[in-house]
Amino acid sequence: MPELPEVQTISSQLDPLVRGQLITAVQVLDPRCAEQDLAELVGWQVSGAQRLGKQVGLELSRGADRRWLAAHLRMTGRMLWQPGSGPWQRPHLRALFELERGALLFVDVRRFGTLRFSSDRATLLPAGLDPMTRAFNARALGKLLGESRQELKVWLLRQDRLVGLGNIYACEILHLARLSPWRQAGSLSTPEVALLRRSTREVLERAVENCGTTFSDFQDANGNMGGYQRYLSVYGREGDVCKRCGEAVERVVQGGRSTFFCPVCQPGEHPVRQER
Repeated sequence: MPELPEVQTISSQLDPLVRGQLITAVQVLDPRCAEQDLAELVGWQVSGAQRLGKQVGLELSRGADRRWLAAHLRMTGRMLWQPGSGPWQRPHLRALFELERGALLFVDVRRFGTLRFSSDRATLLPAGLDPMTRAFNARALGKLLGESRQELKVWLLRQDRLVGLGNIYACEILHLARLSPWRQAGSLSTPEVALLRRSTREVLERAVENCGTTFSDFQDANGNMGGYQRYLSVYGREGDVCKRCGEAVERVVQGGRSTFFCPVCQPGEHPVRQER
């Protein structure tokens, strides 16, 4: 599933391409992806593209009115820009937004992605704190962690706490911060909370700089793969040596997801270490 860096990459790429253009036609080829009538958006101007949590968002205007269209890519969704005048053909094309100088194609192999719009941007935003905003500081993070007894890796994946983190970046963040995935989230000291906050920003910012991570499905707005997989420290590297200490990277199942970690760099009790 595309995580924050991948969605940020797509949104940033789309912004200069679609800004100022009118939506001239909308085709919904798979009604499963949208419960609303997207044809209502014809005649609206795209004011810009932005990330809304883990969704690609388009800000739309018509006179003084504003709307926001949010595309949740979920497992295999893609929002692709195609310049020109068509016709546009693409396998697994679910919806098509024709603009004045091209088209936005919503492509989704597994059909889990969704499209929805609202006149209230806040209704499209997730409940958690966005780690790429100024509000994400050590004090705010510490308050969210509170006295939680949940395992730290599992806690990081909660979208009602922090927005946009998935399995890849949670593993990478904890390795950089030298924190055990099995620590109780609320047990971190004040310096450890500050380190977790810095590590989160560092991993996400570097991933954005490299246009996200591609293992199988992710493509950016131009159909290209991300490049951050070249810099992963632990994720997907079971049996390889840790780039920091040389110990073998291990993998276990935690909360139903694969957790990759270094037992030397991330010391602590690993109660599910043998679960495979």
